Amino acid sequence: MPTDEELRIATLEARVEALEGVLVRRSEELRILQQHLSKRDLIILGRVREGLAPLPLRAYDPDFWRETVDLEAGGVEEVLTELWGSLYPPAPTTSPAEQAAGA
Repeated sequence: MPTDEELRIATLEARVEALEGVLVRRSEELRILQQHLSKRDLIILGRVREGLAPLPLRAYDPDFWRETVDLEAGGVEEVLTELWGSLYPPAPTTSPAEQAAGA
């Protein structure tokens, strides 16, 4: 009859083996995605997986920036609010229960 320690070690070894299998599959998926998606699409995919908006607001997307040395007056508070809002979408105004009832 195995001891408690031997059972614990066997359990942990089985968990490590399962996690290694998941890691191998996920790594393979990521390599395939990197072969077929553009850098921009990979960024969008990562943002969506993290629960963020797919892209920042267009005004704050570096691909649309116009470089200049001219200074412009701007509403700093408004710009910062919009910038942070593009990274962290507003929280839902309804509770999860209300959302489920409406679906």
